[in-house]
Amino acid sequence: MADAEQPEPVEDFIFKGKRLDCKKKIFGEGFFLFDGYWKENENAGAEKERVKSKTSNLKKEVAIRRIKNEDCLDGWKYVVDKLVNGNLNHNNILRVFSYEEDVANGWRYFALEPYSATLYEYCNGKYDGPMPNKSQVHYQITNGVSYLHGKGIVHGDLNPLNVVIAAQSRPVRMKISDFGLSKFSYSKQLLKIKNISSEVKLCMRKYWTLSEETDSLEGIIDATEDVIAAGCILFYYLTHGKHLFGNDFELILINLKKKNPVNLENLGKNHFAYEPIKNMINPPGKGFNWLHIANDKFKEALSLQVNTGKTLGKGYFGQVFEGKFNGDLVAVKQMTTTTAHKEILQREMNTHIELNHVNVVKLLDVTDSADNRFTHLVLELCAGTLTDYCEKNYSEPELPPDELVLYQIANGLHYIHSRNLVHRDIKPENILISMTTPVQMKVSDLSFVKKTREDIFSQSKIRGTLQWMAPERLKVLIDTENKSAELPDGTIKSDTFSSGCVFFYFLTRGIHPFGKNKVSAPANILLNKPEEIVSYKQNLAADDVNGRILARLIEDMIQFEEKERIGLPEVIKQLAVVLYGMDKIKCQLRLVEASFVENYRIRSHPTEPILACANEKKLIFYTAENLSIPFSNWRKKKEEVTFQPNFVRSLEWNINGKRLAAGFSDRTLVVWSYPECKILFQKKLPIIITEINWNPTRPNLFAIFLWDKNHVSVCDSSIGNVITTIDCEFRVSAVKWISENRIAVSFSIPRRNGTINIFEMVENNLTTTRLVKEFTHGEHCYYLEWNERTQYLASCGDKRIKIWSMDHDMPIYSLKLPLQEEEEEEEVKKFAWRLCTGNGEEKGGIEMARKSAKNFTFVYGSMEGVFIWNPLESEQQPRRLSEDEYIEMLAFSSDGRFLAAVSYGILMIWSAEDWVQKYKLDCSCIQISDPRNISYFTTKSANLYENKLIVNDEIGDSSLLGFAFEESNISDSASEISTESDDEDDDVRPVKRLMGSLFL
Repeated sequence: MADAEQPEPVEDFIFKGKRLDCKKKIFGEGFFLFDGYWKENENAGAEKERVKSKTSNLKKEVAIRRIKNEDCLDGWKYVVDKLVNGNLNHNNILRVFSYEEDVANGWRYFALEPYSATLYEYCNGKYDGPMPNKSQVHYQITNGVSYLHGKGIVHGDLNPLNVVIAAQSRPVRMKISDFGLSKFSYSKQLLKIKNISSEVKLCMRKYWTLSEETDSLEGIIDATEDVIAAGCILFYYLTHGKHLFGNDFELILINLKKKNPVNLENLGKNHFAYEPIKNMINPPGKGFNWLHIANDKFKEALSLQVNTGKTLGKGYFGQVFEGKFNGDLVAVKQMTTTTAHKEILQREMNTHIELNHVNVVKLLDVTDSADNRFTHLVLELCAGTLTDYCEKNYSEPELPPDELVLYQIANGLHYIHSRNLVHRDIKPENILISMTTPVQMKVSDLSFVKKTREDIFSQSKIRGTLQWMAPERLKVLIDTENKSAELPDGTIKSDTFSSGCVFFYFLTRGIHPFGKNKVSAPANILLNKPEEIVSYKQNLAADDVNGRILARLIEDMIQFEEKERIGLPEVIKQLAVVLYGMDKIKCQLRLVEASFVENYRIRSHPTEPILACANEKKLIFYTAENLSIPFSNWRKKKEEVTFQPNFVRSLEWNINGKRLAAGFSDRTLVVWSYPECKILFQKKLPIIITEINWNPTRPNLFAIFLWDKNHVSVCDSSIGNVITTIDCEFRVSAVKWISENRIAVSFSIPRRNGTINIFEMVENNLTTTRLVKEFTHGEHCYYLEWNERTQYLASCGDKRIKIWSMDHDMPIYSLKLPLQEEEEEEEVKKFAWRLCTGNGEEKGGIEMARKSAKNFTFVYGSMEGVFIWNPLESEQQPRRLSEDEYIEMLAFSSDGRFLAAVSYGILMIWSAEDWVQKYKLDCSCIQISDPRNISYFTTKSANLYENKLIVNDEIGDSSLLGFAFEESNISDSASEISTESDDEDDDVRPVKRLMGSLFL
């Protein structure tokens, strides 16, 4: 709340005979809050952890307020009893759960409904969590005050500290707090805070009331005070902390007495809140209630309108209507707030609002109905269900190919699993079809969703639909004789079984794999008799390869025993193989919603599908079961490693992925162990680290340097120190390890010959280095590459590429780049040396490798485009791959099969086998302002959909590029993708295509 208030250390506190774990927030003598847990169950501490998670209401999160007995209002007990017993039960009123009197010490303790922040904190930038939309904030504040007045209660101390945000509830609600308890306003406590800030001082009662008495709240019966304060609070909210009656304390008091709202005009007369606020602060005589009128006005402005005359469907917990949200057509799930299933409703809202995936129906907002009888879930509107489609009750838009439909269903459900949730009610009615084209299948209805831990979930009831339940869940449901008090845990593979049945239902356009009869299907599931799959396989055409693959896949998904049933990661991988095989040249890139944001530096693990993502505050690890899984579905592998806010300049894994180094803008270098994430090395260095180069064979050694400085430091993470510094005569421009003891360093020397020095670390004394070789490249040398197979070093700069052997002083091969004379040296931005595997010359050793042309493919980029050069080819001249593209970075995939080039908003990918351009994305939306590096994930797969790309730029933004499968109208392998709207003429129908996904 207030600036001067700082949470004290966790302390023990007894309430209702239970020990609380809480933090104390002090507001002056005799007034403070405890935030913690009130354990409602006496035996909570003795229960097993697993049982705790199953027991509802085992402990209730509360805020504890302590007030001196003599400071309580005379009518405090009347108000509290009404709050405790539910007689003052309103969505916009802060509840009191219980209270306790400590007669011996003269205190009363009140257990309040928890909340996340106050309106004061929000308006002064101290809270950036979830909020209702603007019209809801206005409506809820006036609604709460109106409700109190209707119950004969005048608040008397309305100010931004007494309007709180309950972010833990769904929907997020504004609540009126601190009424009817203390006889003193906040002003008395705030005056006791030393060095009170101007923002906190503004919350004193005298700045929100016309009353002369600004301290005591006794005897306040005039509701007009609340109406004026509410009008000021609404303006305070809209202007993020400004007062309606002035910009300094003295002026506010003067204008309050004059009833002169000097800042109201700043709101603008066309603003929907202008007239209501104007009337609230100039209330007429008795009998005319501007608060109710304002409340009705804000009710009309609510951004959601529900058309109860147009029903879209009915579910177990409510009806679905069509509606409008912010002017757009939506689906509105209306759920009764007083239902016995309130806990399920709350769980659905809390989990669904956090999900954001192209194949999961989006929950746009959660709001209360104007009369507070219903809670509305605002969902994106879809064209129909899978059931509608299979029963021929569905019209356009046209669905994608069957294989792609299955992929999207699996992708959406796996995303839910990746967020540690199980669906528990997968069926055709809960698979929706998007209104947009290309069509996306969307998993919906999270009424039965449940948290999982390591893919296991506890269950107090068996939820779902009989016809689509997995056998292990059906067994428990029908076994009435041996039913125990505790149900066995379930796993996410129950969802896999259900989705396998849905897959078959879709492919056969309406047939259940366990029988056409809905009544007999559950019995056949228990008997493990998928009778319809047998006939389906028999009727497949001999050349229907995909049909047989999909039938086998479904069989693996509906295995009777859970341990034999495949998981969704394998399902996605197999479907991706099918899609990739259908039409390889039509796999394209497109922009989709971001999964990794906040200016992360991103690096992939060298051997496993793991991402390290670091921004200025934290380091997070993500993982997936295989590289076919889209980035959006990757799971958070470890909790966040936090550090002092600092910009991350560089992030690099070592050769075996057991060390991760980061260089920060404050010159700090940190090395963590992985997966333990223990700090092995932390040191502030004389320079800002822009590059970290790990030794290729010694996993503890790495070199660091700052471009344009004249020294290189070699560090050992095992001892946590710099072991040697190589002082150089000139400015360092590139560093590359070429063996476990040798390191190549190039220099940029204006108006002099640029050199490359080879330094060797003495084997028995790594702190000692000596110069063993020196090459002269040219005036500049910006890039170095080492090829282990040929034992050659390549250098690039000064419009030249040169290849060096450690056995010679002169270059083995040299190329003068055919650039225009007016081009500056810096225009040659990057070059790359292709790693070639499986050439057949491995057994012949270095000499054979040096004779193979396959080992000598070089690529460089300039203002004129991308070029390839091979000195062992007969012509020995560069060949152009692209024209007039300003290329910044180039990279080959780890297996050498693909080449990527990237620059300002441009991405191109070629097959290195035939140099055919596979993709080109030309879009400023990528916003790669100054690419620093580009890298592929390490993978042995030849499938392009398993190759994922990472781009980091100079200012800290990172882009992740992956390949999924969508509809498109690409007809050739090198077409550009438009990022403009997909709107088409009504008489033009899109041609089907497959394309991929780009995650920014």
